[in-house]
Amino acid sequence: MIAARIPDDLLKSLEDLAKRHGVTPSAQTLSAEVNRALKVWVNQHEIQIHNSLLGTAIAVLADRIEGITNKSWIDDLLTRQLVRERAEQLVAHILSPLSKPVAVPAEVKEDANLILTLLKGAMPRPGSPTFGAVGIIIDDRGLAMIMQDLARHLGERSVNVRAPDLLVARRKQKGRK
Repeated sequence: MIAARIPDDLLKSLEDLAKRHGVTPSAQTLSAEVNRALKVWVNQHEIQIHNSLLGTAIAVLADRIEGITNKSWIDDLLTRQLVRERAEQLVAHILSPLSKPVAVPAEVKEDANLILTLLKGAMPRPGSPTFGAVGIIIDDRGLAMIMQDLARHLGERSVNVRAPDLLVARRKQKGRK
């Protein structure tokens, strides 16, 4: 057990987060939110730092290009084209081709495609309508919570992403994470 002082504004944010995850704020549920947040922080900053660095590199590239053009890639076609081209080049550089082909199992491709589809739905293209009132049911609680938080961060309050116990149990039975 760790005791920590939490400023009022952070406590309010934790209570709001608990409500968004469908639980009534209490000492126990707020503790669970803090626990979950710490796990995410550790994973992003210690265990999977290479993934955070990839995202940060793309963000830095986009920021610098916007500085060159003095326009946002969201609003300006020239800036968007520059960011797109340079991001593709950066990703191609970082994820250089493998020395030999790798056969990706169909189940792994299916899971990766599901994540891509969910992220594409949560990240609408500039100028396109957002996906509005949507209900998504998946078998991964962690991914469901990430999608809920991402949708809310983007202002999509009408998205309902759930991971029912039955689906989560079935996923675990099959030995998938």
